[in-house]
Amino acid sequence: MIYLKKSSLRAAVFDESGQITVWLSLCFLVFLALYLVCLRSVQKQYRRQQAEQAVEAGMFSLFSEYEPHLLERYDLFCLDLSFAGGVQRDDQLCSRLWKHMAGQLADAAGEFPEGLELQGVFIQDPERLTDGGGAVFYQQAVRIMKEKSGISMAQDWILQQEFREKAEKESERFQEDCEKYEGVVQNYEEGEEGEMDAEAWQWDGLRDSFLCSMAIPGHQEISGKAVNLTEAPSVRPLSVGSGNADGTEGNLMEKQWFISYLCEYLPQAQEVLAEAEEKYGEERWLDYQMEYVLCGHASDQENLEQVILQILLLREGVNYVFLLSHPEYSDQAQTLAVLLAGLTGNAELINGLKQLILLGWAYGESVVELRQLLAGYELSVWKTEENWQVPLSGLLALIGDPGKYDTQDRKQQGMGYEAYLRMFLTLLSSETLAMRTLDVIEGELQLMDGCSRIHVDHCADRLTARIWFEDIYLERTYGYE
Repeated sequence: MIYLKKSSLRAAVFDESGQITVWLSLCFLVFLALYLVCLRSVQKQYRRQQAEQAVEAGMFSLFSEYEPHLLERYDLFCLDLSFAGGVQRDDQLCSRLWKHMAGQLADAAGEFPEGLELQGVFIQDPERLTDGGGAVFYQQAVRIMKEKSGISMAQDWILQQEFREKAEKESERFQEDCEKYEGVVQNYEEGEEGEMDAEAWQWDGLRDSFLCSMAIPGHQEISGKAVNLTEAPSVRPLSVGSGNADGTEGNLMEKQWFISYLCEYLPQAQEVLAEAEEKYGEERWLDYQMEYVLCGHASDQENLEQVILQILLLREGVNYVFLLSHPEYSDQAQTLAVLLAGLTGNAELINGLKQLILLGWAYGESVVELRQLLAGYELSVWKTEENWQVPLSGLLALIGDPGKYDTQDRKQQGMGYEAYLRMFLTLLSSETLAMRTLDVIEGELQLMDGCSRIHVDHCADRLTARIWFEDIYLERTYGYE
Protein backbone atom coordinates (compact mmCIF):
# COMPACT_ATOMS: atom_id res chain seq x y z
CA MET A 1 0.00 0.00 0.00
CA ILE A 2 2.78 2.30 0.85
CA TYR A 3 4.45 1.61 -2.53
CA LEU A 4 1.26 2.25 -4.40
CA LYS A 5 0.74 5.45 -2.51
CA LYS A 6 4.17 6.61 -3.34
CA SER A 7 3.65 5.67 -6.92
CA SER A 8 0.41 7.59 -7.00
CA LEU A 9 2.10 10.64 -5.59
CA ARG A 10 4.86 10.43 -8.16
CA ALA A 11 2.29 10.14 -10.92
CA ALA A 12 0.60 13.33 -9.71
CA VAL A 13 3.88 15.25 -9.70
CA PHE A 14 4.67 14.04 -13.21
CA ASP A 15 1.38 15.36 -14.55
CA GLU A 16 2.01 18.84 -13.12
CA SER A 17 5.50 18.96 -14.65
CA GLY A 18 4.06 18.04 -18.05
CA GLN A 19 1.59 20.92 -17.94
CA ILE A 20 4.38 23.42 -17.15
CA THR A 21 6.53 22.06 -19.98
CA VAL A 22 3.75 22.52 -22.56
CA TRP A 23 3.12 26.07 -21.33
CA LEU A 24 6.80 26.92 -21.54
CA SER A 25 6.98 25.42 -25.02
CA LEU A 26 4.08 27.56 -26.20
CA CYS A 27 5.68 30.65 -24.65
CA PHE A 28 8.97 29.81 -26.29
CA LEU A 29 7.26 29.47 -29.67
CA VAL A 30 5.57 32.85 -29.24
CA PHE A 31 8.80 34.56 -28.24
CA LEU A 32 10.66 32.80 -31.03
CA ALA A 33 8.09 34.01 -33.57
CA LEU A 34 8.34 37.55 -32.19
CA TYR A 35 12.13 37.35 -32.32
CA LEU A 36 12.05 36.16 -35.93
CA VAL A 37 9.67 38.98 -36.87
CA CYS A 38 11.92 41.52 -35.19
CA LEU A 39 14.97 39.99 -36.81
CA ARG A 40 13.27 40.13 -40.20
CA SER A 41 12.33 43.74 -39.61
CA VAL A 42 15.87 44.60 -38.57
CA GLN A 43 17.25 42.87 -41.63
CA LYS A 44 14.83 44.73 -43.86
CA GLN A 45 15.65 48.06 -42.25
CA TYR A 46 19.34 47.30 -42.51
CA ARG A 47 18.98 46.50 -46.21
CA ARG A 48 16.98 49.69 -46.70
CA GLN A 49 19.67 51.65 -44.89
CA GLN A 50 22.30 50.03 -47.11
CA ALA A 51 20.24 50.92 -50.17
CA GLU A 52 19.83 54.53 -49.03
CA GLN A 53 23.55 54.86 -48.37
CA ALA A 54 24.32 53.39 -51.78
CA VAL A 55 21.89 55.80 -53.46
CA GLU A 56 23.35 58.80 -51.59
CA ALA A 57 26.89 57.74 -52.48
CA GLY A 58 25.86 57.09 -56.08
CA MET A 59 24.17 60.49 -56.45
CA PHE A 60 27.15 62.19 -54.84
CA SER A 61 29.52 60.40 -57.23
CA LEU A 62 27.32 61.31 -60.20
CA PHE A 63 27.22 64.98 -59.28
CA SER A 64 30.98 64.95 -58.72
CA GLU A 65 31.22 64.66 -62.52
CA TYR A 66 30.37 68.36 -62.82
CA GLU A 67 31.37 70.34 -65.89
CA PRO A 68 34.91 71.49 -64.93
CA HIS A 69 35.18 74.37 -67.42
CA LEU A 70 32.09 76.08 -66.03
CA LEU A 71 33.43 75.76 -62.51
CA GLU A 72 36.89 77.03 -63.40
CA ARG A 73 35.69 79.99 -65.47
CA TYR A 74 32.40 81.00 -63.85
CA ASP A 75 32.28 79.14 -60.48
CA LEU A 76 29.13 77.33 -61.64
CA PHE A 77 28.41 73.79 -60.46
CA CYS A 78 26.50 72.03 -63.24
CA LEU A 79 26.08 68.47 -64.43
CA ASP A 80 26.27 68.20 -68.22
CA LEU A 81 23.44 65.85 -69.17
CA SER A 82 24.91 65.38 -72.66
CA PHE A 83 28.42 64.55 -71.42
CA ALA A 84 29.83 67.00 -74.00
CA GLY A 85 27.96 65.18 -76.76
CA GLY A 86 25.43 67.84 -77.76
CA VAL A 87 22.43 65.54 -77.13
CA GLN A 88 21.04 64.69 -73.72
CA ARG A 89 21.98 61.11 -72.82
CA ASP A 90 19.50 59.80 -70.27
CA ASP A 91 20.70 56.24 -70.84
CA GLN A 92 24.30 57.16 -70.07
CA LEU A 93 23.17 59.16 -67.06
CA CYS A 94 21.28 56.16 -65.65
CA SER A 95 24.15 53.83 -66.52
CA ARG A 96 26.63 55.98 -64.60
CA LEU A 97 24.37 56.19 -61.56
CA TRP A 98 23.85 52.39 -61.72
CA LYS A 99 27.62 51.88 -61.85
CA HIS A 100 28.26 54.16 -58.88
CA MET A 101 25.59 52.45 -56.75
CA ALA A 102 26.73 48.97 -57.77
CA GLY A 103 30.24 49.86 -56.68
CA GLN A 104 28.89 50.61 -53.21
CA LEU A 105 26.81 47.43 -52.89
CA ALA A 106 28.56 44.63 -54.79
CA ASP A 107 31.41 42.60 -53.37
CA ALA A 108 34.71 41.80 -55.09
CA ALA A 109 33.01 39.08 -57.14
CA GLY A 110 30.29 41.47 -58.28
CA GLU A 111 27.61 39.79 -56.19
CA PHE A 112 24.91 41.89 -54.51
CA PRO A 113 23.75 41.23 -50.92
CA GLU A 114 20.52 39.35 -50.59
CA GLY A 115 17.55 41.60 -51.32
CA LEU A 116 19.69 44.45 -52.69
CA GLU A 117 19.91 43.47 -56.34
CA LEU A 118 19.40 46.59 -58.51
CA GLN A 119 16.28 46.30 -60.63
CA GLY A 120 16.06 49.71 -62.33
CA VAL A 121 17.18 53.35 -62.39
CA PHE A 122 15.28 56.32 -63.81
CA ILE A 123 16.30 60.00 -63.93
CA GLN A 124 13.65 62.73 -64.01
CA ASP A 125 12.96 66.42 -63.30
CA PRO A 126 16.34 68.00 -64.08
CA GLU A 127 16.54 71.69 -63.17
CA ARG A 128 18.38 73.24 -66.09
CA LEU A 129 20.27 76.53 -66.00
CA THR A 130 17.84 77.96 -68.56
CA ASP A 131 14.64 76.99 -66.74
CA GLY A 132 12.31 79.82 -65.75
CA GLY A 133 13.94 82.23 -68.16
CA GLY A 134 17.38 81.57 -66.68
CA ALA A 135 16.09 81.61 -63.09
CA VAL A 136 18.09 78.54 -62.02
CA PHE A 137 21.32 80.15 -63.23
CA TYR A 138 20.27 83.51 -61.77
CA GLN A 139 19.78 82.01 -58.31
CA GLN A 140 23.09 80.15 -58.37
CA ALA A 141 24.95 83.31 -59.48
CA VAL A 142 23.37 85.26 -56.61
CA ARG A 143 24.39 82.53 -54.14
CA ILE A 144 27.95 82.65 -55.45
CA MET A 145 28.28 86.38 -54.83
CA LYS A 146 26.68 86.16 -51.38
CA GLU A 147 29.04 83.38 -50.36
CA LYS A 148 32.04 85.31 -51.65
CA SER A 149 31.09 88.33 -49.58
CA GLY A 150 29.93 86.35 -46.52
CA ILE A 151 26.41 87.76 -46.72
CA SER A 152 24.80 84.33 -46.95
CA MET A 153 25.97 83.47 -43.42
CA ALA A 154 24.79 86.72 -41.86
CA GLN A 155 21.74 87.45 -44.00
CA ASP A 156 19.14 86.11 -41.60
CA TRP A 157 20.65 88.14 -38.78
CA ILE A 158 21.18 91.36 -40.71
CA LEU A 159 18.03 91.44 -42.82
CA GLN A 160 15.20 91.33 -40.34
CA GLN A 161 11.64 90.76 -41.54
CA GLU A 162 10.62 94.40 -41.31
CA PHE A 163 13.66 95.51 -43.29
CA ARG A 164 13.05 92.83 -45.92
CA GLU A 165 9.44 93.92 -46.44
CA LYS A 166 10.50 97.55 -46.76
CA ALA A 167 13.21 96.61 -49.25
CA GLU A 168 10.74 94.57 -51.27
CA LYS A 169 8.31 97.51 -51.50
CA GLU A 170 11.10 99.85 -52.54
CA SER A 171 12.24 97.32 -55.13
CA GLU A 172 8.76 97.09 -56.60
CA ARG A 173 8.46 100.88 -56.71
CA PHE A 174 11.87 101.16 -58.36
CA GLN A 175 10.95 98.59 -61.00
CA GLU A 176 7.73 100.46 -61.77
CA ASP A 177 9.70 103.68 -62.21
CA CYS A 178 12.14 101.89 -64.50
CA GLU A 179 9.31 100.52 -66.63
CA LYS A 180 7.78 103.97 -66.93
CA TYR A 181 11.18 105.36 -67.90
CA GLU A 182 11.66 102.68 -70.55
CA GLY A 183 8.18 103.37 -71.90
CA VAL A 184 8.87 107.06 -72.22
CA VAL A 185 12.11 106.44 -74.07
CA GLN A 186 10.48 103.98 -76.42
CA ASN A 187 7.60 106.31 -77.22
CA TYR A 188 10.02 109.15 -77.86
CA GLU A 189 12.11 107.10 -80.27
CA GLU A 190 9.21 105.55 -82.13
CA GLY A 191 6.74 108.43 -82.06
CA GLU A 192 5.78 110.07 -85.34
CA GLU A 193 4.21 113.26 -84.01
CA GLY A 194 6.09 116.40 -84.91
CA GLU A 195 9.04 116.74 -87.22
CA MET A 196 12.57 117.86 -86.48
CA ASP A 197 13.67 120.90 -88.41
CA ALA A 198 16.68 120.85 -90.70
CA GLU A 199 19.10 122.22 -88.08
CA ALA A 200 18.11 119.50 -85.58
CA TRP A 201 18.61 116.75 -88.17
CA GLN A 202 21.97 118.22 -89.08
CA TRP A 203 22.95 118.29 -85.40
CA ASP A 204 21.88 114.68 -84.99
CA GLY A 205 24.02 113.60 -87.94
CA LEU A 206 27.01 115.54 -86.55
CA ARG A 207 26.60 113.74 -83.23
CA ASP A 208 26.58 110.28 -84.84
CA SER A 209 29.69 110.89 -86.94
CA PHE A 210 31.44 112.52 -83.99
CA LEU A 211 30.79 109.49 -81.77
CA CYS A 212 32.22 106.94 -84.16
CA SER A 213 35.46 108.82 -84.67
CA MET A 214 36.15 110.49 -81.33
CA ALA A 215 34.64 108.58 -78.40
CA ILE A 216 37.46 106.04 -77.92
CA PRO A 217 40.56 107.31 -76.06
CA GLY A 218 44.12 106.76 -77.19
CA HIS A 219 43.19 106.19 -80.85
CA GLN A 220 42.38 102.57 -80.06
CA GLU A 221 40.19 100.63 -82.45
CA ILE A 222 36.81 99.25 -81.50
CA SER A 223 36.63 95.45 -81.57
CA GLY A 224 35.26 94.15 -84.84
CA LYS A 225 34.02 90.84 -83.43
CA ALA A 226 30.53 89.67 -84.34
CA VAL A 227 28.60 86.48 -83.61
CA ASN A 228 25.60 84.62 -84.96
CA LEU A 229 22.79 84.83 -82.40
CA THR A 230 20.34 82.48 -84.12
CA GLU A 231 21.55 79.56 -81.97
CA ALA A 232 22.04 81.55 -78.76
CA PRO A 233 20.07 80.32 -75.71
CA SER A 234 18.03 83.55 -75.57
CA VAL A 235 16.82 82.94 -79.15
CA ARG A 236 16.66 79.22 -79.92
CA PRO A 237 14.07 76.73 -78.57
CA LEU A 238 15.38 75.20 -75.34
CA SER A 239 15.06 71.91 -73.51
CA VAL A 240 12.73 72.45 -70.55
CA GLY A 241 13.16 71.07 -67.05
CA SER A 242 11.44 71.48 -63.70
CA GLY A 243 13.13 74.70 -62.57
CA ASN A 244 10.89 77.70 -61.91
CA ALA A 245 11.31 81.47 -61.82
CA ASP A 246 11.06 81.96 -58.06
CA GLY A 247 13.40 84.64 -56.82
CA THR A 248 13.87 86.53 -60.09
CA GLU A 249 10.90 88.88 -60.25
CA GLY A 250 11.62 92.43 -59.26
CA ASN A 251 13.85 91.95 -56.23
CA LEU A 252 16.29 94.84 -56.53
CA MET A 253 18.76 93.50 -53.96
CA GLU A 254 18.97 90.13 -55.71
CA LYS A 255 19.37 91.90 -59.04
CA GLN A 256 22.30 93.93 -57.69
CA TRP A 257 23.97 90.73 -56.52
CA PHE A 258 23.54 89.28 -60.00
CA ILE A 259 24.95 92.43 -61.64
CA SER A 260 27.92 92.12 -59.27
CA TYR A 261 28.38 88.61 -60.66
CA LEU A 262 28.50 90.07 -64.17
CA CYS A 263 31.09 92.65 -63.10
CA GLU A 264 33.16 89.86 -61.55
CA TYR A 265 33.14 87.37 -64.44
CA LEU A 266 32.45 89.26 -67.68
CA PRO A 267 34.85 91.74 -69.31
CA GLN A 268 33.66 95.17 -70.40
CA ALA A 269 34.99 97.71 -72.89
CA GLN A 270 36.87 99.92 -70.45
CA GLU A 271 38.85 96.93 -69.15
CA VAL A 272 39.58 95.59 -72.62
CA LEU A 273 40.75 98.97 -73.89
CA ALA A 274 42.88 99.63 -70.80
CA GLU A 275 44.62 96.26 -70.47
CA ALA A 276 47.58 95.13 -72.53
CA GLU A 277 46.67 93.58 -75.85
CA GLU A 278 48.27 90.24 -75.02
CA LYS A 279 45.97 89.73 -72.02
CA TYR A 280 42.83 90.01 -74.10
CA GLY A 281 44.37 88.60 -77.25
CA GLU A 282 42.96 85.10 -76.71
CA GLU A 283 39.95 83.98 -78.64
CA ARG A 284 36.69 85.24 -77.18
CA TRP A 285 33.05 85.02 -78.10
CA LEU A 286 32.76 88.81 -77.83
CA ASP A 287 35.19 91.23 -76.22
CA TYR A 288 32.64 93.62 -74.71
CA GLN A 289 30.50 91.06 -72.93
CA MET A 290 28.81 93.28 -70.34
CA GLU A 291 27.83 95.61 -73.16
CA TYR A 292 26.27 92.62 -74.92
CA VAL A 293 24.22 91.76 -71.82
CA LEU A 294 23.01 95.36 -71.74
CA CYS A 295 22.26 95.82 -75.46
CA GLY A 296 21.95 92.35 -76.98
CA HIS A 297 23.42 93.12 -80.43
CA ALA A 298 25.49 90.65 -82.40
CA SER A 299 28.65 92.78 -82.68
CA ASP A 300 30.96 94.52 -80.23
CA GLN A 301 30.75 97.74 -82.18
CA GLU A 302 26.95 97.93 -82.07
CA ASN A 303 26.87 97.20 -78.36
CA LEU A 304 29.56 99.70 -77.46
CA GLU A 305 28.06 102.45 -79.61
CA GLN A 306 24.66 101.99 -77.98
CA VAL A 307 26.19 102.16 -74.49
CA ILE A 308 28.16 105.27 -75.49
CA LEU A 309 24.99 106.86 -76.83
CA GLN A 310 23.12 106.19 -73.57
CA ILE A 311 25.89 107.67 -71.45
CA LEU A 312 26.23 110.59 -73.86
CA LEU A 313 22.54 111.45 -73.64
CA LEU A 314 22.66 111.27 -69.87
CA ARG A 315 25.78 113.40 -69.51
CA GLU A 316 24.68 115.87 -72.16
CA GLY A 317 21.49 116.52 -70.23
CA VAL A 318 23.44 117.11 -67.01
CA ASN A 319 25.87 119.44 -68.78
CA TYR A 320 23.15 121.37 -70.61
CA VAL A 321 21.26 121.99 -67.36
CA PHE A 322 24.48 123.26 -65.79
CA LEU A 323 25.14 125.67 -68.66
CA LEU A 324 21.60 127.02 -68.48
CA SER A 325 21.84 127.57 -64.73
CA HIS A 326 25.31 129.11 -64.74
CA PRO A 327 25.14 132.84 -65.68
CA GLU A 328 28.72 133.18 -66.83
CA TYR A 329 28.59 130.29 -69.32
CA SER A 330 25.11 131.27 -70.49
CA ASP A 331 26.30 134.83 -71.14
CA GLN A 332 29.24 133.52 -73.19
CA ALA A 333 26.82 131.60 -75.41
CA GLN A 334 24.58 134.67 -75.67
CA THR A 335 27.51 136.85 -76.75
CA LEU A 336 28.59 134.38 -79.44
CA ALA A 337 25.02 134.12 -80.72
CA VAL A 338 24.76 137.90 -81.00
CA LEU A 339 28.05 138.03 -82.91
CA LEU A 340 26.87 135.40 -85.37
CA ALA A 341 23.28 136.51 -85.88
CA GLY A 342 23.09 140.02 -84.40
CA LEU A 343 22.95 141.69 -87.80
CA THR A 344 19.59 140.08 -88.49
CA GLY A 345 17.99 141.81 -85.51
CA ASN A 346 15.82 138.72 -85.03
CA ALA A 347 15.62 138.02 -81.28
CA GLU A 348 14.10 134.56 -81.79
CA LEU A 349 16.91 133.55 -84.17
CA ILE A 350 19.53 134.79 -81.70
CA ASN A 351 17.91 132.88 -78.83
CA GLY A 352 17.62 129.74 -80.94
CA LEU A 353 21.28 130.00 -81.95
CA LYS A 354 22.21 130.45 -78.29
CA GLN A 355 20.46 127.20 -77.41
CA LEU A 356 22.27 125.38 -80.23
CA ILE A 357 25.57 126.75 -78.95
CA LEU A 358 24.76 125.55 -75.44
CA LEU A 359 23.78 122.13 -76.77
CA GLY A 360 26.99 121.91 -78.78
CA TRP A 361 29.03 122.99 -75.80
CA ALA A 362 27.32 120.45 -73.54
CA TYR A 363 27.86 117.82 -76.21
CA GLY A 364 31.59 118.59 -76.48
CA GLU A 365 31.97 118.30 -72.71
CA SER A 366 30.06 115.00 -72.80
CA VAL A 367 32.39 113.53 -75.44
CA VAL A 368 35.39 114.49 -73.31
CA GLU A 369 33.73 112.78 -70.35
CA LEU A 370 33.08 109.65 -72.40
CA ARG A 371 36.72 109.40 -73.38
CA GLN A 372 37.71 109.82 -69.75
CA LEU A 373 35.28 107.15 -68.61
CA LEU A 374 36.69 104.67 -71.12
CA ALA A 375 40.20 105.62 -69.96
CA GLY A 376 39.33 104.62 -66.40
CA TYR A 377 38.45 107.98 -64.81
CA GLU A 378 35.39 108.72 -62.71
CA LEU A 379 32.94 111.57 -63.29
CA SER A 380 31.16 113.72 -60.75
CA VAL A 381 27.43 113.13 -60.80
CA TRP A 382 26.69 116.87 -61.00
CA LYS A 383 28.71 119.48 -62.87
CA THR A 384 30.28 122.45 -61.12
CA GLU A 385 32.46 125.29 -62.29
CA GLU A 386 35.47 123.53 -60.78
CA ASN A 387 35.08 120.32 -62.78
CA TRP A 388 33.94 121.86 -66.10
CA GLN A 389 36.70 121.08 -68.60
CA VAL A 390 36.01 122.43 -72.11
CA PRO A 391 35.94 126.22 -72.61
CA LEU A 392 33.74 127.60 -75.36
CA SER A 393 36.82 128.85 -77.21
CA GLY A 394 38.24 125.30 -77.27
CA LEU A 395 35.13 123.62 -78.61
CA LEU A 396 36.10 123.78 -82.29
CA ALA A 397 39.68 122.74 -81.50
CA LEU A 398 38.25 119.66 -79.77
CA ILE A 399 37.06 118.31 -83.12
CA GLY A 400 40.59 118.30 -84.49
CA ASP A 401 42.27 117.15 -81.27
CA PRO A 402 39.84 114.99 -79.27
CA GLY A 403 42.59 113.67 -76.98
CA LYS A 404 43.44 117.08 -75.59
CA TYR A 405 41.31 116.54 -72.46
CA ASP A 406 41.82 112.81 -71.94
CA THR A 407 43.63 113.48 -68.66
CA GLN A 408 41.66 115.12 -65.87
CA ASP A 409 43.46 118.15 -64.46
CA ARG A 410 41.36 117.84 -61.32
CA LYS A 411 40.59 114.24 -60.56
CA GLN A 412 36.87 113.78 -60.06
CA GLN A 413 35.14 111.44 -57.63
CA GLY A 414 31.85 109.90 -58.60
CA MET A 415 30.77 107.24 -61.09
CA GLY A 416 33.10 105.22 -63.30
CA TYR A 417 32.26 103.42 -66.52
CA GLU A 418 31.28 100.23 -64.67
CA ALA A 419 28.94 102.20 -62.41
CA TYR A 420 27.08 103.52 -65.45
CA LEU A 421 26.82 99.99 -66.80
CA ARG A 422 25.39 98.83 -63.47
CA MET A 423 22.83 101.63 -63.54
CA PHE A 424 21.67 100.76 -67.05
CA LEU A 425 21.65 97.02 -66.33
CA THR A 426 19.33 97.62 -63.38
CA LEU A 427 16.69 98.83 -65.83
CA LEU A 428 16.60 95.43 -67.58
CA SER A 429 14.42 92.57 -66.43
CA SER A 430 16.02 89.72 -64.50
CA GLU A 431 15.11 87.26 -67.25
CA THR A 432 16.83 89.38 -69.91
CA LEU A 433 19.95 89.67 -67.75
CA ALA A 434 20.07 85.92 -67.08
CA MET A 435 19.44 84.74 -70.63
CA ARG A 436 21.89 87.14 -72.28
CA THR A 437 24.52 86.14 -69.73
CA LEU A 438 23.88 82.51 -70.63
CA ASP A 439 24.45 83.48 -74.27
CA VAL A 440 27.90 84.70 -73.29
CA ILE A 441 28.69 81.69 -71.10
CA GLU A 442 27.69 79.18 -73.76
CA GLY A 443 29.58 81.08 -76.44
CA GLU A 444 32.72 81.18 -74.30
CA LEU A 445 32.32 77.53 -73.28
CA GLN A 446 32.07 76.29 -76.86
CA LEU A 447 35.38 77.94 -77.72
CA MET A 448 37.21 75.71 -75.21
CA ASP A 449 38.80 72.42 -76.18
CA GLY A 450 36.36 69.54 -76.03
CA CYS A 451 33.38 71.77 -75.24
CA SER A 452 32.12 72.72 -78.70
CA ARG A 453 28.91 70.69 -78.28
CA ILE A 454 28.00 71.69 -74.74
CA HIS A 455 24.75 73.65 -74.37
CA VAL A 456 23.62 75.43 -71.23
CA ASP A 457 20.10 73.98 -71.44
CA HIS A 458 21.70 70.55 -70.97
CA CYS A 459 23.49 71.71 -67.81
CA ALA A 460 21.53 70.75 -64.70
CA ASP A 461 21.70 72.18 -61.21
CA ARG A 462 19.49 69.49 -59.63
CA LEU A 463 17.66 66.28 -60.61
CA THR A 464 15.57 63.45 -59.16
CA ALA A 465 16.44 59.75 -59.36
CA ARG A 466 14.06 56.80 -58.90
CA ILE A 467 15.73 53.49 -57.97
CA TRP A 468 14.22 50.00 -57.67
CA PHE A 469 15.78 47.15 -55.71
CA GLU A 470 14.33 43.67 -55.20
CA ASP A 471 11.79 44.81 -52.59
CA ILE A 472 12.79 48.46 -52.01
CA TYR A 473 11.83 51.60 -53.93
CA LEU A 474 13.64 54.91 -53.34
CA GLU A 475 13.27 58.39 -54.81
CA ARG A 476 15.91 61.01 -54.12
CA THR A 477 16.43 64.61 -55.26
CA TYR A 478 20.01 65.80 -55.34
CA GLY A 479 21.59 69.10 -56.34
CA TYR A 480 24.38 71.58 -55.81
CA GLU A 481 23.96 73.85 -52.80
